[in-house]
Amino acid sequence: MMSPVLRSTLAATLLAALPALADPAAAPSAPPVPGPPAALQAVRAALADLQRGIDPGLPLAQQFERLAAARPSPQTADKLRAAFGTDRLYAIERRPPAAGRQAWRATLFPLKYTAPQGTGVDWSEGLLDMAVEPGGKSARGHGSIERIAVEDATTRMTWRGIVFDSRQQRGHAGLWLGSVDAQIATAQFQDRKDGVGMDMNALRFSSRMTEKPKTIDIAYDARIGSVAVAGEQVDDIRFALRVTGIDKKAMAELKALQERRQARQETLAALTPQQQLDVLQPLLRSFGQAAMARGTAIEVDQIGASYHGIRAAIKGRIALQGATTADLDDAGRLLKKLVGRFEVLVPMALVSEIAGTIATRQVAAQAAQRGGSADPQAAAQLRQNITDLMVGKLVGPGFARLENDVLVSTLAWKNGVLTANGKPVPLPKPDQGTAAVAGAVAPGPGNFLQARLVEGSCTLPGFPDEVTRADRALRQRIEFTIGVDGRVKDAQVTQPSGFPDYDRAMLQAQGRCTYIPALRDGKPIELRSARETVRSAGTGGSGR
Repeated sequence: MMSPVLRSTLAATLLAALPALADPAAAPSAPPVPGPPAALQAVRAALADLQRGIDPGLPLAQQFERLAAARPSPQTADKLRAAFGTDRLYAIERRPPAAGRQAWRATLFPLKYTAPQGTGVDWSEGLLDMAVEPGGKSARGHGSIERIAVEDATTRMTWRGIVFDSRQQRGHAGLWLGSVDAQIATAQFQDRKDGVGMDMNALRFSSRMTEKPKTIDIAYDARIGSVAVAGEQVDDIRFALRVTGIDKKAMAELKALQERRQARQETLAALTPQQQLDVLQPLLRSFGQAAMARGTAIEVDQIGASYHGIRAAIKGRIALQGATTADLDDAGRLLKKLVGRFEVLVPMALVSEIAGTIATRQVAAQAAQRGGSADPQAAAQLRQNITDLMVGKLVGPGFARLENDVLVSTLAWKNGVLTANGKPVPLPKPDQGTAAVAGAVAPGPGNFLQARLVEGSCTLPGFPDEVTRADRALRQRIEFTIGVDGRVKDAQVTQPSGFPDYDRAMLQAQGRCTYIPALRDGKPIELRSARETVRSAGTGGSGR
């Protein structure tokens, strides 16, 4: 895969330009400056020249020699000069040997191009250094480019500090095995109309391909230090998985197919979806048969992220179980032979943090509409309300369980059925469309969450002095309604204590209490409730 690495490194930057250069809004009556179609054609021609210069059948050193000597065709050179004012976007040259290895450097020339419509690309110089041992069995690469920017009428995307390293060696049937590591210091995406953007920092990607006696394992690990959007930030995002037990023969067949199509200058992208499927069908069948024989599996080591320092994570495994060759001809049957199991861990503190963010923004927006300031108590009520709703939807029906303040759910897929903690999860049927998806997660008629007192919202009086001095018993009951706004109304003493002043004080205090309203089907409802105060004789003490 070393030649494709070289090709992809140079091509990736050129391809990044395509969306900006392909703006169909270019007017036929534009000034003499070439329009986006001309620039797009020039980039495509340069990529085609690069593709033609690669011959997988040659030793790696000879491939580099050919690429170093290659020049754009006259037609490509004309297109490049017309679009960008230069006839070359990159160059490859031989470098002095180092540590017994032959060396080459590929340079992507800096370029800044802006179309009349405001779309364009801007990249700094890019370097790729390759070192190949004399026998061509192993190679190392190091590449870097400081900046790539692409923009169109609505969006601007910028990547900075791009660096990658590769260490690879040839294995079975000429397969390139080893590692590729890449880093991007920052990635920024901005809407040019409303200014809304997303900032990503410290992106790291790695892949490892390891050869075993009959199989190959591939490991992928992607990490993002932080993602910031609309004033909120998610940290330490990680996606790590391994594909184990890939049959080496099947991998070799895939490599051979790529080389055959490359030799004929064919790409799958030029085919219709059905034609692509026809081309890949034999290969997919071969992969399927090998996966059943070798026990190929996808191991999800971790999918996780942190919000306000609180982390949620998923890990699990997917594999075929009990599949036969006949199942490969029926996607529905094959899907039922997939077996997956995942453990999902979400701390309650994270649920509360997310609910708090939603509540704070909602209360602030409502206050702004009224021309007032946000009420912290209202935000606290709504935060608890949302938390209760989210947790209730999972724990109530049994889709999750609470363990040490962590929501835990075991998701399983078997025999075409999805379960969460052993409870079947309804899935939409293909012909039901989006309405079925909404119905599958809509609250059911039995979903109810009890009202809860907001701690500290009211202070109740102590027992009458006569009661505490004589250490007497006391019983009182107050019934009241909790409104949809959490306020108390229609309170009345339904069982007097025998001390009128105490009953009046309790009634007034109860009227000042605030509650998180009860929920039915996810909506606040009025609820008739009661508070019963009981003191037994002989308990001592003077307070409540």
